[in-house]
Amino acid sequence: MLSPHVVELEVQEPYKLWLRFDDGITGIVDLSDSAALVGVFAAWTDQDFWRSAHIVADSGAVAWGDGTEVDVCPLSLYLDVTGQSFDELSSEDLSAIAD
Repeated sequence: MLSPHVVELEVQEPYKLWLRFDDGITGIVDLSDSAALVGVFAAWTDQDFWRSAHIVADSGAVAWGDGTEVDVCPLSLYLDVTGQSFDELSSEDLSAIAD
């Protein structure tokens, strides 16, 4: 899978999301480290804004608000849920193609 897409999400406690990807992988992502950053992620301190999380249909990313202020790449979320590095994921993809 070179481009995982989030297909289902559930907003949980502040800075946590339960996600299901298009390959069936599920898990919880804790974004509290990003929330501690300044800049666009500071908007997450507003709980109404945090609860506005939704899936961007075209990309499978997760976005907040109107989708132009804060979004998170689905690949980054996938790597967090699976505990894989980008290199590990790329190696699996190449192995699957070779089979």
